[in-house]
Amino acid sequence: MDIVIIYSIGCTVLLLLSGYLVPFVQHKKAARTISWSIALLSTVTSICVTIHQPPLLRMILITSIQLLSMKGLVMVETYTGKPRLYPFQWLAFAQGWFGMRPVLFETVVSNAQSGVWYFLFKGTSRILLGVLFLFLSTFIPIEILSDLLLLVGLSFILHFGLLNVSTGLWRALGADVKELFIAPYKARSLKEFWGKRWNMAFSEMTASIVYKPLLPVLGKEKSIMASFLFSGILHEIAISFPAQSGYGLPLLYFALHAFLMFAESKMKEIQKIIVHPVWGHVWVMSWQILPLPLLFHKGFIDTVAKPLAHAILHLID
Repeated sequence: MDIVIIYSIGCTVLLLLSGYLVPFVQHKKAARTISWSIALLSTVTSICVTIHQPPLLRMILITSIQLLSMKGLVMVETYTGKPRLYPFQWLAFAQGWFGMRPVLFETVVSNAQSGVWYFLFKGTSRILLGVLFLFLSTFIPIEILSDLLLLVGLSFILHFGLLNVSTGLWRALGADVKELFIAPYKARSLKEFWGKRWNMAFSEMTASIVYKPLLPVLGKEKSIMASFLFSGILHEIAISFPAQSGYGLPLLYFALHAFLMFAESKMKEIQKIIVHPVWGHVWVMSWQILPLPLLFHKGFIDTVAKPLAHAILHLID
């Protein structure tokens, strides 16, 4: 455990320093090379150093390092040679916010933005609802339904709860941050779901560090595919590696969704479905739920998701 603590502290310090300093490099190609090298090295070492740790702890450490390395990449793509964030603003963006738009933290600290109490209330209520779902999942005898409710509960706590509380707090300090999960149930196409409603942090990140740099070289469709495959790889690192099982399944999930998005734009039969006010929602939810075992496979649920849920319930017991 000692080496893991030393590594985590050292790697975090390195990523914070490099993430702030590398964007000052005048040549973007050189800055990209440095930041990508640091991101790859930190990801590989986090996987290796934590190999013998419990899956839940391993996931937390790997994803924390991974997220911080991605912050350095978006800084390079956002600023060319002259970042506009002060050290405190960079630290706030890097360590205190899940989103991937550093420009929003140029106004920290300043007058509060609107909607502070709205987001604080919304986040708190979603956390309570998520805890209720976790509690109810323990009484469902059918495992697949119990696991699904458990995942919904964790999502309400993390995605719709803590992130909305974080949105409210940063808006109170002047950052014009927005909700990262925007009523995903309203989506009537997978393009709308992934591009406008679900996890805007991931959309912002892949657009900045994958899609836009590759667009002039690969074109629109191949760049979109590359973005989805990149997301799949990141989810492999965050889900399969901590569980040490299910390798390739999260990547397959995102490859499937990339294919389905192309089908939405090419096939008239599908286009008739997604414009329908009811069947469009059915289309999206079906493709989100039915292949969900590919993304959150049994190894991850048993070794990471369930221990996390139990830890949360134990805190309030």
